Amino acid sequence: MLRSIVIGAALAVTAAGSVAVADDVYVDGYYRSDGTYVRPHVRSSPDSLRSNNYGPSQNSYELMNPSTRDYDNDGASNRFDWDSDNDGLGDNYDPNPYGQ
Repeated sequence: MLRSIVIGAALAVTAAGSVAVADDVYVDGYYRSDGTYVRPHVRSSPDSLRSNNYGPSQNSYELMNPSTRDYDNDGASNRFDWDSDNDGLGDNYDPNPYGQ
């Protein structure tokens, strides 16, 4: 019995450690091939979900503070808002999750 508990606990710890967590990524400023300069900014780590991303910044403050981005002004930041533009479609299924 004790052996089953220990094995179960070990499997639970292993499974919990393998869960991917989206982190923020700092992007250094750079020049595009057409000569346009892209300012340094913070973005969410890319993954297969659209609903847990920050969305585009609307001002300079949001470039470095992406967790404040709230496209639809409902009080929930885009990263935690399943419908960032309040059109009734979840961001994972919305072709334009930020209304653009």
